[in-house]
Amino acid sequence: MLLLGVLIVWTPFLLLVLSLVVTRLTGCTVNEAGTQPCRIAGLDIGGLFYTLMMMGWLVIPLLPFMALTLIGAAVAGVLALFGIRWP
Repeated sequence: MLLLGVLIVWTPFLLLVLSLVVTRLTGCTVNEAGTQPCRIAGLDIGGLFYTLMMMGWLVIPLLPFMALTLIGAAVAGVLALFGIRWP
């Protein structure tokens, strides 16, 4: 259940990063103004990139929860490092 929550919280950020990386590698342009044509293998997927980039707006309200997952992971790492078991 915890893993599902972490996945839900981080999905918009990962989709935003995926869209930025793929557009950078393909030389396409993506911005908030609207869809831009982007042809990859004969398909225009500019609308898909636009949608993925707009997922970045969901990151703003999810930032506190993302921070909690990072803090929780850091605490779990320190506990594991010192061999402390949580009851």
